[in-house]
Amino acid sequence: MAMTYSKNYFEKYAAYTLLDLFNINEKDIILSDCPDLRIPSLNYGIEVTQALTKEEAIADKKKPLYVSMDMTPFDHNHDDINFVIDKIDNAIERKIVKAKHYESYQNNGLYIFSHCHNMPKDDLSHYLYALSYESFFYRIMMINYVTYQYIFDYVHQKLTSYHYDKSELIKMNILSLIYEWTCSKKRRKIILEED
Repeated sequence: MAMTYSKNYFEKYAAYTLLDLFNINEKDIILSDCPDLRIPSLNYGIEVTQALTKEEAIADKKKPLYVSMDMTPFDHNHDDINFVIDKIDNAIERKIVKAKHYESYQNNGLYIFSHCHNMPKDDLSHYLYALSYESFFYRIMMINYVTYQYIFDYVHQKLTSYHYDKSELIKMNILSLIYEWTCSKKRRKIILEED
């Protein structure tokens, strides 16, 4: 049976990227649902999503697990930056609608995989600072740009970034792939399909 990426991989990968950002241990993050990641010690609830078109999502779901165990296979390397911004915007809008079903925390976060490493920081910055919601469920937005993580505090209008070196990216990818294979939800699905 061919293994493909599931939400389990992305949620675990997102969790690994947050360890240094929040100065916490892996055991401090609980993988859950509505929201996907919970950090009780910091009163954080973080929903994880991807900025993809339907076509990209279908194509990515069909990709076999990344056998070379290198950084991440999901960098689409777009030249059209407006297209990437539109996808991020769609991901935010989609999760705003779903937020009414999520447990509320003191710090609600939205983690978005942009699937693009070549976005100029200025373009992202202009987009984020231009966001204007009267009521916004997510206090913090974290946008993954493969080698960079951008953290936008919507309340305080502050953008910071964190850079990952190649060895960190490889390690997070390997650990997330191991989780993808061993997590109980995935194993249960495989067993059911084999029966």
